[in-house]
Amino acid sequence: MNGYVAAAVAVLIAASYPVATRAGVTGSFTPQELVTLRFGVGALLFVPFLMFQSRAITRSAWVRGVPLTLFQGAGMGALVICGLQLAPANHAAALGPGVNPAWVALLGFLVFARRPSPRVVAGALLCALGVLAIAWWSTTERNTTVLAGDAMFLAASALGALYVLQLRNWGVNAIQAAAIVSLYSAAVVVPWYLWSAPQPLWRVTPFELIWQVLWQGVLIGCVALVALNCAISRLGAERASALVALVPVLAAVLGFIFLGEVPSAAEVAAFVAISAGVSIAAAKGKPSAMPAGRPLPAPPQSARTVGYRARDNVT
Repeated sequence: MNGYVAAAVAVLIAASYPVATRAGVTGSFTPQELVTLRFGVGALLFVPFLMFQSRAITRSAWVRGVPLTLFQGAGMGALVICGLQLAPANHAAALGPGVNPAWVALLGFLVFARRPSPRVVAGALLCALGVLAIAWWSTTERNTTVLAGDAMFLAASALGALYVLQLRNWGVNAIQAAAIVSLYSAAVVVPWYLWSAPQPLWRVTPFELIWQVLWQGVLIGCVALVALNCAISRLGAERASALVALVPVLAAVLGFIFLGEVPSAAEVAAFVAISAGVSIAAAKGKPSAMPAGRPLPAPPQSARTVGYRARDNVT
């Protein structure tokens, strides 16, 4: 799959996911139930792939799946779903995938010693300004509940950025990583739900259950995860995160249409800043005639210049 096509699929699903989850978690479902649906159904979809590819998956991939599961699996998923019980869907999109470029640039430099380009730094700074605008709005409204949800979204975004960077650094196969993350997450959340659930899941209407199974398990739990991994492997960590950060604008529109969430002037300014940061971070730089850091090729040893002997091993 082309990297930009994979990123577009991930963007479309991720923009709709906060809206669908916000409707579910403020309606008939608890956060615990939605986390279970997300990873339980997703793991079932990946089981045939894992059985078919069992010999091709290395031991190191299984071991590295443990921290990857914390970053992109149950840890991040629980933060997002619980945060959506407290804060609007457009905040989840803006403070989640919207600030990924900032987290990728910062954590890439601090943890992995990767120096971001000036373009990526400028985009990350604009995303950070958007975060400050949303935080300022929540503070002036004196809504500590929304602030708590916003903090969960930021923490989830940081975990997602670590996943993006570590997946690229380790070179784990994209589809294998998605399958292992879903399986490990399900191994934690499904027994936890069965042991602690106060009410059975089938108390909700069949339509509501099928709707959330589609969003939590199939689309965001499987399809979007595979698409994101493919985009990362083909476009690189920074550019994939920047493209996925287009989610805030689409999510704000969908939240307005389906949930009646009308953003304030400060929130609109935040979305504009984040979108501008995305555009700058994702912009393709001018190609250079020779890649930086690569030595110039040596001329053939048989070459001669008038008046001089040709040098050997020119660097």
